[in-house]
Amino acid sequence: MTDPARSWRLALPMYNVTPALGVAWQAVLDCVIAGLRSRGWSDAARVVAPPDDLMALWRSPDLLLSQTCGYPLVTELCESVRVLALLEFDLPGCDGAGYRSMILVPDHGARSLDALRGTVAAINQWHSHSGMNALRHTIAPLASDGRFFARIQASGSHLQSMAMLQRGEADVAAVDCVTYGLAMREAPALTAGLRVLQVSAPAPGLPLIASTALSDAQADLLQEILLTLPDSAPDVLRALSVRRVRAAQLADYAPIRQQALTAAEHGYRELA
Repeated sequence: MTDPARSWRLALPMYNVTPALGVAWQAVLDCVIAGLRSRGWSDAARVVAPPDDLMALWRSPDLLLSQTCGYPLVTELCESVRVLALLEFDLPGCDGAGYRSMILVPDHGARSLDALRGTVAAINQWHSHSGMNALRHTIAPLASDGRFFARIQASGSHLQSMAMLQRGEADVAAVDCVTYGLAMREAPALTAGLRVLQVSAPAPGLPLIASTALSDAQADLLQEILLTLPDSAPDVLRALSVRRVRAAQLADYAPIRQQALTAAEHGYRELA
C-alpha cells in the first residue's frame, strides 16, 4: 500500500500537563501505529519527543500525526498540512468540538476586564489562539488606539503563564480550558491561587494534522483509525478526559480567523 522506504514521525506536543498524562498521550500514538499496522501499513512510523521548533515539525513532509493550534493552522500552515480530526473533551469550558480560554487572574487580582488596563499580560506564544488570539479578541472592544496592557510577556507555555501569575510577575493570562481543566484535576498546585475572571468566545478544538505528503488513501486510513480510538483505546481516552474524536477539516477553523479579523475591526491588530 505504501512505499516501504518512507519513514514518518508522530508527536502530540499539547496537554502533557503531568508525566502521567504524557504517558497517556504516548499510548494514544502507540494505538494509532498499531491500528495502521493491523490494516497493512508498511512504512516506518515512530513517536518522537516534540521538538522546540514545533512549526518546523508541523511543516515537515514526514509528519504522520500531530496536534497543532488553530491560529497557526489558519495563518501559516494551510498549505502544509491535512486536517484530519479533533478531540472533544469532557472538561469545563469545552462544548462538543469547541473550547474556550479561561481568562485567569490571581485570586486577589482584577475583578473586571477593564480593571486589567495598564497591567502585564502573560501569553504562552505569540502564535497561540488560546493564549494570544482569544485574549486579543476578548480585550479588543476595550482597547484605545490599539493598546490596552502595559506589557506583554511571552512565557513559553500555558503552565509557565500560570506560574507567572502565581509569582506575581503577571496580572492576567488566557489558558485553554483543556490545559486548565487537566491541571486542576491532575496537579491542582499548578492552578492554586488563580481565579477565572471570564471565558473567551468559543473556537474549534486543536486539530489533529498530517503532512500533505500523505496520499488520499493514507489520510483516509489514518482518519478512520483516529475516529475509532474511543473503541480501541477507551481507558486511555478516559484518562485524558477525551469523550469523542470527530472528523474535521480546515474550513472548521474559520471562527479563529474571524476572531482575529474582529479584533482588527476594533483597531486592535496586535495584542498590546
